[in-house]
Order: sequence, then C-alpha cells, then structure tokens
Amino acid sequence: MYAHRLADALTLQQYPFPVAGPADWQCAGDGWLTAIELPELPAGQIVAPSFSLLSEADYDFQFCLCVEETRYPLARVPGRETLTNASDSQVQTAIDCYHSLMPLSRVRLEVHCRSQHPPQRYLFSVSARPALLEADMPGCGSPAGARAFRTGLPPAYSQMLENPRHAAGICSPVSAAMVLAHHGHLPVRERFIAACLDPLTRAYGVWPLAIHAASRQGSIGAVELFEGWAPVIACLERDLPVVASIRFSAGTLPGAPMAATAGHLVVVHGLEGDSVLVNDPAAPHHGAVNRRYPVTAFSEAWFRHRGAAYILLP
Repeated sequence: MYAHRLADALTLQQYPFPVAGPADWQCAGDGWLTAIELPELPAGQIVAPSFSLLSEADYDFQFCLCVEETRYPLARVPGRETLTNASDSQVQTAIDCYHSLMPLSRVRLEVHCRSQHPPQRYLFSVSARPALLEADMPGCGSPAGARAFRTGLPPAYSQMLENPRHAAGICSPVSAAMVLAHHGHLPVRERFIAACLDPLTRAYGVWPLAIHAASRQGSIGAVELFEGWAPVIACLERDLPVVASIRFSAGTLPGAPMAATAGHLVVVHGLEGDSVLVNDPAAPHHGAVNRRYPVTAFSEAWFRHRGAAYILLP
C-alpha cells in the first residue's frame, strides 16, 4: 500500500490522512503543473490519481503517469476530447486509474490544471495497492470489536427514484450527494448528477469526475485506496462518511438490494460490532436506503477488489 498527498496548509490540517506538504506549481502553457515521484511499483498494482481544487472559476485537469521516458495520459477531467489509449506491455490505462502490468521504476505522476490562477485550496494525491488482494487478507474483520464508530446519519437518497433514464447507473453521484448533504452542502441532485456524467464514456461513475463535481459544491476531496478498516475508522471518528466502491457476486452480501454487481458505490457511516452501517442508494425508496451488512461480507466486497473510496471534506 502506497499513498502520497500534496495540499495547501488549511487542507493539510483538515484531511484525515498524512499530507506531505504543499505542491510546487509551475506555469505550464495554459495552466499549472506539479508532480509526485512514486516508488518502484510491482506488477499487479492499481494506481489511482486524484485532484481537487476549490475555485470560484471553472477549472479542468489531466493526469499523466510517466515511467522513465514513456508517458501515459488519462483523459482530461471534465472530458471533452477523446484520447488515444496509451496502454502497452508496461501499463494499462483505464478511465480513471492505471494498472501496472510489470514492475515499474522511475515513476512520476503529473497533474496539469487549467485555471486562471495557481491553485490555492487544493488536494493532489495518488494511491497504489494490489488490484486484487489474496482471499486471506488482514484487516477485513472489524478491529472495533464491540465498540461502535459512527458519523451522524447522512440523508438517505435512493437512486431508483431519480430520472428512470439513468437511475440504474448513478450510484456514484447519489452517494456523493448524500455525503455532501451531510456536510451541509445541498446540491440540486439532478444538476449534480448531470455534472458527474462523463461525455466521453457516458458513465456517471468516473472517480476523478465525482471529486471535481464535489469541489464545485464547495467540498474538497480525494479518491483513496484502502486495504482494511483502520483508515475508515479514522474518517468515521471525524464525522466523515466514506463513499465505498464495492463489487460482489450473487448471494455474497446478505441484505443488499441488488443480487450482484460488478461495480457499485455506497456510503459507509458506521461500524457496530459485526455490522457495517451503510446508506445504499440502490434501495427501492428512501426509507430503505439505511442498511446493515455483515462486516466480513462487506470487507470482501470492498477491500478485495481495489478498495476504492471517496473522501469529501465539509
């Protein structure tokens, strides 16, 4: 597990995980450029970049993973132009992350931000971990024992009550909207959902785009990759509900409103004994959104594959 974060002084104080310090922003044509140097990465890693900026003016950004002299750009966020896939035998580029196909050295992650002024309130981060953990993995059972860790109860929104043309695919923006509302940011859900639609893929679940949309509502945040409950508890203790990206096969997550999923996002707002307290937007109505899932089954659904999460600050 690897993570490195750069942020301004105020965000550094507010964020629940270590931040190395401020970024060294350099003027780069029509914007501003900074980078994070990564350690050597083994094969089989997922690398998740993230960037958030609080700004009254519009902004966009683009990530580029540099391995020695080879560059692997992702599409600009928000996306407007189709980008040729840069995958090769070393690195696979996905919509919102990278996968190492062989050991990598001399690795650097750049972000190019197009904005009127150098970023002042921002968070730039990168996380890396094995894309798939072994079945016998540490940290899956709750370390909390009988002790409860909770945030306040976030508002409950069902994605199934939104526009039926896209209701089945909007778990990401609806989950993020629940956390934003919990923090006192009250986005018009239909507008927020529209802001999370990637025009290139027609998908609503692009991780950096969700973070961008949240920043336009006044909430700075990041995509993180977890391997267990310790960092989640650190968030819950600060009243920070966590948006968790889960996947599970038929019958493996008791009580879920869907039988199986290859990718779904929910809001984790508590741990209580052997249960995880979750707002699941796939519930058929608002009153059924708040649920309890067995901690072992939920850990398998979340941490085994990627372990991705959104962290949004008040």
